[in-house]
Amino acid sequence: MLYVSASATATLAVQRIDAQRVKVTQRVHADVQEALEQYRRAAAEAEALLAQQDSAQVAAPAVRSDNKIGVYLKPESTANESFFLQTLDQLSAAGGSALVFDVKGAYVYFQTSSSLAAQYSLVKPLFELPSIISMAKQRGLYTIARLVAANDPLLGAREPAVRIRHPQTGTAVGSAWVDLSNPTVLEYNSQVIRDLVAAGVDEVNIDYIRYPTEYAQWQIGLTREEKVERIEKFVQMARRTIDEYGPETKLGLSTYAILGWHYDINVNAIGQDIVRFAPLVDVISPMAYPSTFKEGAYYNPAVHPRSRPYYLVYRTLQGYAELLGEEHAHKLRPWIQAYYMTQKDLRDEMDAVFDAGACGFTCWSAGNHYDHVYAVLQDVETPDRCL
Repeated sequence: MLYVSASATATLAVQRIDAQRVKVTQRVHADVQEALEQYRRAAAEAEALLAQQDSAQVAAPAVRSDNKIGVYLKPESTANESFFLQTLDQLSAAGGSALVFDVKGAYVYFQTSSSLAAQYSLVKPLFELPSIISMAKQRGLYTIARLVAANDPLLGAREPAVRIRHPQTGTAVGSAWVDLSNPTVLEYNSQVIRDLVAAGVDEVNIDYIRYPTEYAQWQIGLTREEKVERIEKFVQMARRTIDEYGPETKLGLSTYAILGWHYDINVNAIGQDIVRFAPLVDVISPMAYPSTFKEGAYYNPAVHPRSRPYYLVYRTLQGYAELLGEEHAHKLRPWIQAYYMTQKDLRDEMDAVFDAGACGFTCWSAGNHYDHVYAVLQDVETPDRCL
């Protein structure tokens, strides 16, 4: 009979324990390695997916604002649900792509969160802003919120400190026009723009971004540079607000058509230095309305091509393009006249826009009558470069 000593038995037990420990360690190590490998694979897949998304975002073309074709609605028309929906349907059916609607004039026409609008009782909510934006976008329409800047009679009446004033005498230049560099004016409009961006509007178009023409220059008392600087502060505010709260939103300015014909003398008067403001904005919209040009001037049928509406729109855009140069001329998307115009007149205006190198336009009718616009649009072919 073979006897094993106690020490030998103990040694064998230790060896068995060590062998089991090694097996356990190896198994744990294998499990850890497998887990790490699974983690690495998951991380690699996630990284690849993110790279694809980044690539797709980079490859996706930015939304163009210059090639939009649209009509304008006053607040009462936007608030009229049946008229509003009819406009959306007729515009989209005719091949239009944009809707311009007032959001701020003497009042703010939607329920704004602006504390200053509330303080001065400047809120007159006529429509639900998110709702009208949604309805327009459901039809594939680009939404443009028109914001009136310097002509702000109720703010001027309720807060006299914001009015344009002669720099030496301190005399107010009426009560309807406000100083665009005034801190209260800047903050009030910034608060409204924040709401527009938050609601998802595609573009904010600022109108009345100028000094008044109904007063003599000596009454205003500002130099050209002073006017330009004060307007520029407002444009910078709008750009900064959009960049901070919704950088995908475009910024546009509505400007005088005559700047394309006689630049310096008109900048001296109204301070609308589009060459200086161009880097700050995405869209520049000359108000190229033939009826605003003096009859018997500017157009000579014996010399100039086609009709008066055609030539006045064409020459306005040509002058603007020369001023802005290649870097910014692509931002031109003019207003054209839709009131007191025949269908032929409208077609001539639209042809002039394309012939001058621009790609889009918005139609202005204060009464919002656009049946003749819809009829003409159906036969208009947009150049390939604009698609």
